[in-house]
Amino acid sequence: MWAEQPCVSAQPGLIALEGVGKFIQTYLYLLGDATRFKPFRKYIYDYETEITNGVAGTADSHSGSKIKCKVELEVPQLHNFVLKINQCTLEEVYGIDAQGKALLKKSKNSDEFAAAMSQYELKVKIQDDRNIELYPVDNEATHILNIKRGIISAFLVPTETENNIQTLPMDTVYGECDSSIEVKSRKSNTGNLADIEITRNLKSCENFNPIRDYVSPIAFIKGLNAPLSTLISSNQRCHYTVDTKKKHISEAICTEKHLFLPSSYKSQYGMMAKIIQTLKYENIANINNRNMDGNWKNLQFHSDKAKILRHGDAVLKSLQELKKLSVSQQNHKRANLFYRFVTGLRSLHNSTLGPLVPKLIETSRAITIQALIQCGTPECFGAILQILRTNNIDPLVADVVTFSLGLLPSPCTKTIREILNMAEYHPTRASLYALSHSVKKYKKIITPELTDVANFVTSLISNECSGNEDLTYLTLRVIAIGNMGNVLENINPNVKQSLKQCIRSNVASLDIQKAAVQALRKMDLNDEVKQTILVFQDASSPADKRLAAYLLLMKHPSNDFARIIKITLRDKNEQVKNFVASHIANILDTTDFYNEPIKIQEALKGSQMPTVKDFRRFSRNYQVSKMVTVPWFEDSFTAKLEGNLLFDSSSYIAKETMLKTTLKLFGLRPQDIFEIGLDGKNLEPTVEAMFGPGGFFPDAATKALYWIDGKVPEKFSQVLFDYFGYSKDATQGQVCGIMLNFEKLLKEITSKPQTPDVKAYFRVFQEELGYLKLSDINLLGNLKNLLTDEMSIDGCWTDREGSKTRH
Repeated sequence: MWAEQPCVSAQPGLIALEGVGKFIQTYLYLLGDATRFKPFRKYIYDYETEITNGVAGTADSHSGSKIKCKVELEVPQLHNFVLKINQCTLEEVYGIDAQGKALLKKSKNSDEFAAAMSQYELKVKIQDDRNIELYPVDNEATHILNIKRGIISAFLVPTETENNIQTLPMDTVYGECDSSIEVKSRKSNTGNLADIEITRNLKSCENFNPIRDYVSPIAFIKGLNAPLSTLISSNQRCHYTVDTKKKHISEAICTEKHLFLPSSYKSQYGMMAKIIQTLKYENIANINNRNMDGNWKNLQFHSDKAKILRHGDAVLKSLQELKKLSVSQQNHKRANLFYRFVTGLRSLHNSTLGPLVPKLIETSRAITIQALIQCGTPECFGAILQILRTNNIDPLVADVVTFSLGLLPSPCTKTIREILNMAEYHPTRASLYALSHSVKKYKKIITPELTDVANFVTSLISNECSGNEDLTYLTLRVIAIGNMGNVLENINPNVKQSLKQCIRSNVASLDIQKAAVQALRKMDLNDEVKQTILVFQDASSPADKRLAAYLLLMKHPSNDFARIIKITLRDKNEQVKNFVASHIANILDTTDFYNEPIKIQEALKGSQMPTVKDFRRFSRNYQVSKMVTVPWFEDSFTAKLEGNLLFDSSSYIAKETMLKTTLKLFGLRPQDIFEIGLDGKNLEPTVEAMFGPGGFFPDAATKALYWIDGKVPEKFSQVLFDYFGYSKDATQGQVCGIMLNFEKLLKEITSKPQTPDVKAYFRVFQEELGYLKLSDINLLGNLKNLLTDEMSIDGCWTDREGSKTRH
């Protein structure tokens, strides 16, 4: 109930008993005085745990369960223990008697639970009188092991000291907790007993965190697990009776309370979960076992990631009942049945849900898809992608769904695996961008799933990027945008080598080579700096490729500015020289972002950058920055607006544009807020057809602006009518004239041997959401046919055989 598990769902049936283990207390795991238990002895205890949930102060509103076990703690070596559990029973509350006490009966899963508890022994080792290591059997269920962790914790009590009261940080099954320790009494009738009491606020424990169960990804209100957890108080109090002569624990009673504060009274009554754990010493015996080995784990509770492999038939039955409701006229049961259906889906493992999906789709496709969307587990996401792969689904719908899954927060390895499967099956922009987003959000250790992602992406850019150009360009952009660049670098060092081969490739297009240069921008440049400088220095390379290398170098302030400036001064390419000169001038004039201007000024000593030339013909960088000082804040706020215009010497039309805003707050590193960019070629025919003499906009604008009856003098109006061939009564001719001009524009654009190629991208907080190409939208041909049909309907055309007559 208190550990973050974004990719784990709750367990029904016996596995739900993990909740017992999570409620069982963590009492001290400062493994206190390991010599309390002498070697070659076996200590036998009666163990009980009682869990109750309800409203304290009422007589008949309780539920819960009780565990009884015989516990044997063997000590084969000093500081080493073997925990054996047998004779367990599991009881559950079925009612409340007249005195308000719970009435218990044996649970139907009691025998199964007892067998699971006694099946394996648990070995425990104490290191340095403080650290606890568990050596469980590999295939022991996590929820059973968690219960045993709670039992081990009940044996842990610190050594008595001269101080009767002290506060110590102590390790528990909830992590390290601040614990108040008090020695209540050192005397008894026999003179051999001491009472020790330990109290702690469980919210101070490092791993006592609120969790959330799976919810619908489209839920309107969610994520309230953290704020609502502040409304619950969680405390623990343990009382130990220790035999001071023989050192062992005679009795231990630990009580843990979780109280819902808004409905509580005097912090004692109200909605409450209460756990009482009891250990009572029974006997001691000698042993000969001295074996201790295995793979160790810590004492803290672990989440149970196992799922039930059955219940597929029950889920299918729920769907069948749900489908029958419309026939049986019992729609009032629909909400309850649908909830049961979704809950059943959340409990299924991949091995059960995968084969079940075709049966669910066959029973009711619509209900199944709705339920899978609201399920929210990685298994359900995988089932959705399975439907997209195996059914005749529109590619646009498949891309939208896949991309949406990549934007979900807190992805786990299962989600990454499912999206990777989709990307391997259907490598489109949507699937690769979804994969990159999920990998970037998974900021944890390297896993087999991430390794497979790295190998898959690297395979797409192998052989000097000589594969499918669109797919290769897409792959490089996915790396370049920083969504996966740094992750891939850590997993597969061969990525950099593949990128360098793409940069030097003679078979890859210019767009591919430039994208390969940009793909390095989120990686650490070591040996790659030298090659990047060579790319910038190569006068035979296109200007935009060289400038991409320059911008990459300028992202690393530790690079050799003097060498960059020296190359620029000798360069004969005016586009490169003008852009670098404007960029460096802007850095020197703008607000200091991490001392770059100082380093550039040192590199410029004895040199003079070229004068920036005409902005209408030459590439240029634009920067505007503003620093604002806010009262009561030591650090100022800085905002910067930056833009790039890259030209081709043979054209007045910029072939590449970029606009970016950067914000620096509270002394932190500058953060890019958003960035938009446009990269195009073969735009001249399009611009000529739109804005040139006789183009669409001059002609259409003239008709629209000046043919306004009554807005201009009558004689002037008549001249315009005569010039354009319209009469004042033919109001429809004005609209048809614009339509004719638009059709002429479409014909001119589509008839050119080189159609325009435009790519546009959008980034938010350095994360690219995707890019669009003009060819993605088959708008021109479709729009042309649509307009032709509309004009025919409206009477702009009178002859459908091909002769056209104006009205």
